[in-house]
Amino acid sequence: MKGEDPQSIPGTDVEQIISTFKRLRYKYRDKIHEAELKIYSEIAESLFEMRLIKVVENREIRDSFDSWQNEVVDKMRSFYVNYLTGAYVNRDGKVLCEVKSGMKMDGIELRQGDYVILSLKKAFSLWLAGYVEPCKVERK
Repeated sequence: MKGEDPQSIPGTDVEQIISTFKRLRYKYRDKIHEAELKIYSEIAESLFEMRLIKVVENREIRDSFDSWQNEVVDKMRSFYVNYLTGAYVNRDGKVLCEVKSGMKMDGIELRQGDYVILSLKKAFSLWLAGYVEPCKVERK
């Protein structure tokens, strides 16, 4: 990584790298290649952590295969701040959410416009996926 801003990593470059690693994984099954893949995995994990830190520091990743991290971190930040500052309708660690897209959860059919109380983890995950919208406290 050069400087402070994350560099773009084109999807085509990533696809070539993935293809190379797939060939390595399928062609060889010995301890040397397993150790090699372990090292590459550690490098990939370090790259992820460095890029995630940049996003958390509000340095946007642009035109890159992993620019989706921007949206995830922004939404996570927003959810966290809104929850802690009492912006959401909540009770006992759960958040009231409006269903935005029909889904089935725990055997129950939920339709657009329904309301459901969800754990923080489930509320965030379904909000990120576009299925629900946390309900905000509004003043009249």
